[in-house]
Amino acid sequence: MQSELLFLQSLNAVNDIHVPVGIASLTGSHVVEMDTIEGYRRPYVTVMKWVEGEHVKGEITGAMVTRMGELMGKLHEAVSGFHLPSNFVRPVWGADAFRSELVKLERYYNRFLSDQAWTEYQHAVEKILSRIADMEKNEQNYGMIHADLHADNIVFKDGIPYPIDFGRCGFGYFLYDLAGSLIGLYPRERMTFIQGYENVRKLETDYLRDLECFFIMFMIENYCHHASNPEETSNLVDEQPYAQALIREFLKGNPFLFVPVEPVDVGKVQQ
Repeated sequence: MQSELLFLQSLNAVNDIHVPVGIASLTGSHVVEMDTIEGYRRPYVTVMKWVEGEHVKGEITGAMVTRMGELMGKLHEAVSGFHLPSNFVRPVWGADAFRSELVKLERYYNRFLSDQAWTEYQHAVEKILSRIADMEKNEQNYGMIHADLHADNIVFKDGIPYPIDFGRCGFGYFLYDLAGSLIGLYPRERMTFIQGYENVRKLETDYLRDLECFFIMFMIENYCHHASNPEETSNLVDEQPYAQALIREFLKGNPFLFVPVEPVDVGKVQQ
């Protein structure tokens, strides 16, 4: 928690970036251990300054998507210059974290996936892990990321987007961060987001293959997170005609991010 607050303070000091920052207690600490009812764990608590703005209401416009892309570009540009202390501790969103998440999905997949679909998921996982193992890591493509910058974690004020909820921030590839933002957008909006990003920070010319790899990874991670909750099962089932269509295109090596993909017939899951 202290590392997250330090990261937010560093971001807030950068021009044109405004993020929630911690408020110090009377003792000067930004993280306080609270008393609770006897027998309960004492939680650690922070209080954050409110970021003025509102979530998008109604249909998102192209201009908004462009500015969201520019916002992510500014965040990635800012963190490339940070020098973090040796005791800085945040999650690492990479192959090891992905494998850990998959343990939950392996236990609960049959709630919303057929055995055949699960086999295709496993093939996709193998392809993702193989690709990550071959990726180079440097200051231009890797660093501290928000890791959850979808539309619900962005507020707009006077047409300008501001990021909130950095609870998942950690170390990862910038393209992974980008992929997480693209999942909630239509194909045409994804290209607009990328164009906004490149208004601030250029991507490598061959970025698409890795971005699509992280897109499928992020999508599967979302299912890992929600699979154990029976209240989410119906939503997961409803999403599978599209999710499995994307996975099949990914396995075939066909580009899919910027073109509409037709849903596939996934049949009925045996409970």
